Parts: sequence; structure tokens; C-alpha cells
Amino acid sequence: MFQRTSLAALRRSFTFLTISAALFACSNGNDEVPNDSIEGNSLLLNFTSDYTTGELRWMDPDSTGLSQGSLDYIPDSRLSTGGGVVFILGSAPGTLGCISPENMADIKEERLSAEYPYEATVIGGKGYIALHDADYLQIFDASTCAQGGKIDLPVSNANASSIKSSGDTLLVVLQRLEFFDATKPGLLVRINATTETLIDTIPLNLHNPHSSVLSKGKLYISAQARYNEDYSYNYANSGIEVVDLTRGIAEVLLTGEQIGGGVYGMALDEASQTLYAGVSASWGDMPVKPVNLNSKSAGAALPNITDSEGGLVFDNLAKKLFVGDRSYGDGGLKAYNPAVNQTTAVNGEALPPYSLAIVRW
Repeated sequence: MFQRTSLAALRRSFTFLTISAALFACSNGNDEVPNDSIEGNSLLLNFTSDYTTGELRWMDPDSTGLSQGSLDYIPDSRLSTGGGVVFILGSAPGTLGCISPENMADIKEERLSAEYPYEATVIGGKGYIALHDADYLQIFDASTCAQGGKIDLPVSNANASSIKSSGDTLLVVLQRLEFFDATKPGLLVRINATTETLIDTIPLNLHNPHSSVLSKGKLYISAQARYNEDYSYNYANSGIEVVDLTRGIAEVLLTGEQIGGGVYGMALDEASQTLYAGVSASWGDMPVKPVNLNSKSAGAALPNITDSEGGLVFDNLAKKLFVGDRSYGDGGLKAYNPAVNQTTAVNGEALPPYSLAIVRW
């Protein structure tokens, strides 16, 4: 069985599927011209890719259209933000790009030793990168982008898929693949960033963890579907679990069977305690379902969203969920307004969305 960690990588070719899948993913009733003058200190970042060309785009979250500016980058790249800085993590070759949102044209870049950086977080002035193909965290200077030391992870074949920070603690989610197969549950590793030492490890219940969301002392972790030998989806041992960081205990919130498939990207509306989850049980079909964290139940799929592989991010100021819909024909960057249960397309021509983030400074 192979792991779906990036559909973009899987679609490149059948040969690349068998390698990189384990190495590592509306209505428009507004004709307003995209707004290129960003006001306020907030940007919605939209990395776009057609697998051969990659381009970073951005917009004011309150706007209805993408800004005119763009920045070319490696097609297989993921976005992270921290300390008011934008980080672009490019794969094959592994690169780290650092951008100040006040000058999106100026990028500082470092070539990494590892090929598949997956996510970055910041504590103080230091950045930390989770790498999917190396059993360590890469430290870097968040302002200069210069690489620093490394922090070893406590297991081999760690396959880190997500990293968050809580105070001075790094929260690293490991897939723990064996010969490209998630044969055992994931693992959460806690590391003291100041001393660069292991605090503890917390066994997870589900297999093949993909992403995480941190809120109010709890870490929500999605577990993606796996492939059967015929490449159909197997979403046993998938779903969403939550780790109470005070008690150090992981509990299953919803199984894949309960929510209707493996869970990939997630975004949280903290005010309503609604967790939005990209759920998939078949190829190219990844609707977004709202999960009520109080009742621990999933609602109906959001309207006019087919394939949310391009990312999910909720803006707590604009009170909108942004979704990267990579579906053919009706895809693109979309904004969902929970107040009226309506999804609208974001104006502006762009490559298909690949990774989303929000930066504030």
C-alpha cells in the first residue's frame, strides 16, 4: 500500500506515484477587478502549481480577487508562516525561501540537505522545519533564512508530516512509515526548543497522520487514507484525533468511517469551534466537511467545493474559510462564508491552488 501525501506528486506519472506517494497534496457572481493595493497587515497566500510551473500569489483576505503580483518557485512547494514571515518549502530540490510580506518581490533562499521539507514553525527568532525524508528537524534563522543546527528525532523512518509550536515546545507529528507503508499508528514528539532535547513521545491511535491544528492546549491531527494494492482508497485507521497536551493523551475524535473517508487538510474557526476537514474516499474527490468540536459530529459537505487538495485556511478576522479547489473545470481558490453557507470563487487568473496560508505582521 502507498500513502497519499501529495496528489500533485502522484499525478506526475505512474512511476513517480510508487515512489513519491510515500515520500510524501462554486458560484461566481462577482466581476470585481482584483485589488492589487493591500491594506492592513494581513495577506492570504496562495501557492499555485500545474506540476511543471509554480507561482506564489496573494491577496487581501477582505478582497474578492487576487493581487496582480506573482513570484515563480519550485512547482512542488508548501507554505508556512511565523513571526510575520512567509516560508516557501520547495521539494526536489529541497529549498527554503523566506519572504517579508511587506516586500513580496524580495526572497531569501537556502538549499537544504533534505529533499522534502514539509512544514515550518517559529519560536522567537528561530525557525524549525519538519522534513519528510530525514530523521531530524532543521533549524534556521527566521529573519535571514540562514540554516543553523539540527535536532535529531527519537525514531528512525520518522517521516515527519507536521510541526507546530506551543510556548517553548515543538510538536512534531510523525507518520512512521515502513517500506512506504503506514503499518503502525503515528507518533507525536514533544521537544524543548531552548535545550533542543526530547520531552516525551505520545502514541497516536490512527495511522498515516497528515496535518495538525493547535488550539487551546489541544492538537487536532488528521489521518489520511492509504492505498490498497489496486490503488483504491483504504480509510481504515484514518480520521481525526485530538491530543490533550496537558494530559498527554490522544483520543479519536472521528474515524474515517464516521466522517466518510480519510482526512487531509484542516482549518479551525476558533470562535464557533468548527474544524473544517478535507475528506476523501476516492480519487479527485475531496469535499470539505465541518466538524463541531463540542458535539464531535460532522456536518454536510460545504457547497461548490470538489477537491480541496489545494489547502484550507480560516481567516479569523475576515471570518471566511479559503479553500484551494483543484478540481478540473470549476476549480480555483474559493472563499466560504459560514454566516450564509455560501462559497464564491476568488477572481483573478492563476494556476491551480496547491498550498494556502495566512501571514500577519
